[in-house]
Amino acid sequence: MQRAQSDGMRLGRAAARTARMLLLVGAAFSLTLSGCGFHLRGNSTATLPPELSVMRVTMGGPGYPPLLVEMRKALLALGTVQLTDDVTAHTPVLQLLGETILTQELAIDSSGRPIAYLLNYRANFSLTGADGKPLLAGQSVKLQREYAFDRLNVIASEKQSDFIQAEMRRDAAQQIVRRLASLNTAGSTTNNATQP
Repeated sequence: MQRAQSDGMRLGRAAARTARMLLLVGAAFSLTLSGCGFHLRGNSTATLPPELSVMRVTMGGPGYPPLLVEMRKALLALGTVQLTDDVTAHTPVLQLLGETILTQELAIDSSGRPIAYLLNYRANFSLTGADGKPLLAGQSVKLQREYAFDRLNVIASEKQSDFIQAEMRRDAAQQIVRRLASLNTAGSTTNNATQP
């Protein structure tokens, strides 16, 4: 009995040492990454052209669709963009033309039931200048994500799917911000071909 307790205490101390070591390694790794300029995805450092410092973002449908909410958040997070809802204002308009999410089976088990899915996400948008001329003709942002499906825990799998879709919207908004940041407004009318 005493030996079992002693062995348990030794294992507990070894586990604590291992946990401390992992914590130290993780902290050192984080410091190394931050020192080399690495930033987590989603922390946009994009700078939009001055012509886009005040703009309007629209999307069809009632209320505030989730993609519109994420797009507004991403633009406001830059700290240099002011958004207006005034339809009479002569400002550039970022129009979110819609989003599609298609789910396809990625893997099945031996009985033919799906165990993994692939989510295909696409967001379409365009940008017109304050003068109403197109700065970016219809463009698309495409993303894909995989997730496992557990038929014994359907609710958890559905929540995972919802979480991934929300993450894809955030990523799409960041990609749209980067497209806006790379916009050359002087030459945009000659470079506004649709990008897949």
